[in-house]
Amino acid sequence: MIEFTGGAETRRIGVLALTEPMLQKLKFREIVNRYCPIAPQGCLDNGLVSKIIVQSRLSDPRALYDITDWAEDYIITALYPEVESVNQLNDDRIGRMLDSIYEHTWHIWGELITNAAQTFQVDFRRLHADTKALTFAGEFPNQQEEEGVPRLEPGYNPKGVYAKQLKLFALVTGDGAIPAWFDTLNGSTGDNNTYTPEFAAFREHAQLAHFLPLNETIILGDQKMTSLKNQLTWLRLGIGYIGPLTMNKNHREKLASLLASGRRWEKLPYVAQRDAEKPEGKAATYLGLGENVEIKDPENPEKTYTVHHLYIQSSTLKAQEAKKRQKEMEEIEKEIKRIQGLVNKYDYTTPETIIRRVQQKAFKKRRAQRFFRVEVVEHPDRENPLELVYTVDWEQVAHEEEFDGVYLLVAGGSATQLQDHEILAEWKGQYRVEHRFRMLNSIFLVSPIFLKTPKRIAALLFLIMVGALVAGLIERQVRRAVTARKKPIRGLMPENRDNLRPTIKRIFKAFSGYGVVKLKNARGEVLTVFSDLTSVQAQILEMLGLPPPAETFSQKPVEGRQSLRKGE
Repeated sequence: MIEFTGGAETRRIGVLALTEPMLQKLKFREIVNRYCPIAPQGCLDNGLVSKIIVQSRLSDPRALYDITDWAEDYIITALYPEVESVNQLNDDRIGRMLDSIYEHTWHIWGELITNAAQTFQVDFRRLHADTKALTFAGEFPNQQEEEGVPRLEPGYNPKGVYAKQLKLFALVTGDGAIPAWFDTLNGSTGDNNTYTPEFAAFREHAQLAHFLPLNETIILGDQKMTSLKNQLTWLRLGIGYIGPLTMNKNHREKLASLLASGRRWEKLPYVAQRDAEKPEGKAATYLGLGENVEIKDPENPEKTYTVHHLYIQSSTLKAQEAKKRQKEMEEIEKEIKRIQGLVNKYDYTTPETIIRRVQQKAFKKRRAQRFFRVEVVEHPDRENPLELVYTVDWEQVAHEEEFDGVYLLVAGGSATQLQDHEILAEWKGQYRVEHRFRMLNSIFLVSPIFLKTPKRIAALLFLIMVGALVAGLIERQVRRAVTARKKPIRGLMPENRDNLRPTIKRIFKAFSGYGVVKLKNARGEVLTVFSDLTSVQAQILEMLGLPPPAETFSQKPVEGRQSLRKGE
């Protein structure tokens, strides 16, 4: 029996209990070292340093501002014996690693994705596309322009904050929202022209990886993706696509003519995920009306493509739009009546002033103003000569009601072979890319070393996306296991709110308090002992097919004990 002296020191390792074995499954360290070897005299290999950076971001978004402090908190020297001191993870070493991997990011990513596809049987036939502005905070040294390298540029992010940012383009799988491809672009890059060149690059990359059946692939995106220029590119590439079109006047007239010709809305057999447990009559219903449309190729007048336009009417959206219109009309009418009582008083003594007040106070920016006609009538023979009158164009209101809850989807390429309800179901999965982007929503507070050159910034984003890949795989695998056994992970959610779709945030939170204990024996040797797993933690590791942390980090047990029992 070993005698311990002195006190015990507890340190957390948190989500590293999950992320380290997942990175091992993907062979991340080995792949990086193959492409980015270090000199024989080097202390820490690039694969290890990059793996530590990936996990620092996953465990604590603030870690990138001070890696050595984070490494001290997470007892990195005990988990990775090659790291003799956290000071080895200094700015210079991290900077050299970033410089080294930049030139090989796509080769490394290609092998990672191939390993993910083969190890976890990920289906890449549905890819959801989107762009996102990533905001950085920190010291920004002057950067020299380098051709082909993205640059931090000032701009307004979605929250309206003016800051230095990069633009991220990403494709994520419909199966589990796994990042399949991404690229970093200049911060001021516009969205509309982003999709096709990026997908062309991905197409070439995917062919090299030999895992993606491009002829079966369907790309899904938002309105930026379905510009006519982009559609023609997809069609020429032979890629299927689905996305929304902006409903303009021509589309409304076309829908009206289809209905007038005898076509009828058809109820689509689709149930939204949020409505799956609702009783019949409470779930949203979707009506569809589709038609094929011809698109001529301006570069080849003899070439014509057939795409499918699908008009959708959602009962939920229909009710929301009707309610909003009614509310706005009531507010406008109430304000007009108030102004009517002020006519001929105060400064409401000229038609111009009265009309201006109606526009400022009643109409404002309300869309329902187009249903109202206002006029100031003059009565010279009266004591109060001015009168404000208004009418409501109920015919136009009725016309508007016909389009409540209606939106338009377009399907091209192989997607035209799908039935209408299948097109709707595929597009409804677009939330997946937004779900994965939530991991990137925070401002990146980073050490100046990461911002020294554009290449280092791009390499950092690569490592962050590797983290998103790992998180996506963990969430996907846990959800698949929970669904297969048809039982939630008891205790994962508070107040017995366990469900069959646990989020990565909740999964990571279950490991946030997991740690190790450092003990010193009579010979002065410091031993690291892993804590017992909770029931929730053990279930998650089992579902993922991952070993316990003591085995993952190859720690020797203390005289046959691999962990400390609660209460010992």
